[in-house]
Amino acid sequence: MVWDNSRKAKETPPDTPASAVDERHSAVRTTLFGLQHVLVMYAGVVIVPIVVGSALGLSDADIAKLVSIDLVLAGIGTLLQSLGVWKFGIRMPLVVGAASNGIIPMVLVGENHGLPTVYGSILVGGVIWIFMAPLFGMLLKLFPTVVTGTVIALIGLTLIPVGLRMIVGDDPEDPGYGKLSHIALAGFTIALIVVFRRLLKGVAGQLSILFALIVGAVVGWAVGIGDLSHIGAGPVIGLMGPMHFGTLQFHLPSILLFLVIIFVITVEASGQGVAVGQVVGKRVGPSDIARLLRVDGLMTALSGLFSGFVYTTFGQNIGLIALTGVRSRFPVAVGGVILLALGVFHPVGEVFASFPKPVIGAAAVVTFGALIVTGVQLLSSVDFNRPSNLMIVMISLSAGLIPAYIPDFYTRMPHLAEMFLESGVATGTALAVTLNLVFHAGRRRGDGSAAPPGEGRPGSGEEPRTD
Repeated sequence: MVWDNSRKAKETPPDTPASAVDERHSAVRTTLFGLQHVLVMYAGVVIVPIVVGSALGLSDADIAKLVSIDLVLAGIGTLLQSLGVWKFGIRMPLVVGAASNGIIPMVLVGENHGLPTVYGSILVGGVIWIFMAPLFGMLLKLFPTVVTGTVIALIGLTLIPVGLRMIVGDDPEDPGYGKLSHIALAGFTIALIVVFRRLLKGVAGQLSILFALIVGAVVGWAVGIGDLSHIGAGPVIGLMGPMHFGTLQFHLPSILLFLVIIFVITVEASGQGVAVGQVVGKRVGPSDIARLLRVDGLMTALSGLFSGFVYTTFGQNIGLIALTGVRSRFPVAVGGVILLALGVFHPVGEVFASFPKPVIGAAAVVTFGALIVTGVQLLSSVDFNRPSNLMIVMISLSAGLIPAYIPDFYTRMPHLAEMFLESGVATGTALAVTLNLVFHAGRRRGDGSAAPPGEGRPGSGEEPRTD
């Protein structure tokens, strides 16, 4: 990667769809944009190792090591997605992190068979995922505009509660739940984002979220929200070696359980790939989705050896892209380098981990809201005079939001069904694809068939381009 450090960075002409993705900024701008991406998605990365480690009764030292290896693997995956190597990586501004869907099978298998079986299953699942990626990539034709817009809006709507829980807490029984000071700090951070975006121009305006995060964190620390006392208490540099928890073991039922979760994640990740293509204005084809999924599979397979997690391409930063207008993949690549540094140099990661959750939650709510707007913009091109399109959107969104509104809705379902249904994005995506096939399969593309994105506007009633 060659940076132009001149006062005005050389940029590719903006007249081609790919130019925004390949746009080059100065090293300083790129680093600041990359840092902004990391801060928005950091909490989502580190929460999985903390939850898994706590649920399995691991020591604080082992949980800290899990966080470190998780950040390193997330950094490598983010670099691969943004820059691409051979057939791995979509070469788009997407980040990679530990999938929350993987928490349940890791805890279940870990409690019953031990962590060596967990990581043996993850290794096998990741390898299978890599080889199955082209097959999943071919399913892109099932995502016309009416489906894509629904999925993007659903991703944003599903993520909003995640940001809100960072502000008020996860447990209503906790005495600290919903503290007014936390809500006030979150409101202050959002106000800063608005003020900075309104007053600052150019690059400074695009970095308004980063500036608001920093100022909000300083204010939070000053009033006692967020803990800085643990910084520097542990080792400065350190990573776990391969098979830290013992020689890998392979158990067929456990492997099958992880494969079910991988299928769910594949549906979600494919939607993220289509979503980022819409945001940056670049068409995403089956080969792109296959390259995206190969990275998820590779990082999952590596985590089987290095005691990581099930990995997936995140959608947390897509809203940030839509909000700032910075669609280049290179800042996200720098974000991958920052994640690697956070994983290797513990004090740096500890500072970021100490950012008050209400501040991070406020920024998350804003960026996830931008993602919802992107989905709505896509759906505005759909012809809702067709009752079929109305049915697709309203049923898919309603069903996909059930886990966000009532997390225990599916608790009486068979366990495998529950693991799929508790992912609102996977449920809503599967429903949107299925309903689109029910209503439009077999029709000509001009009347709403499930044609690939970019070939007309399937579901909108427009004729496809013939030039």
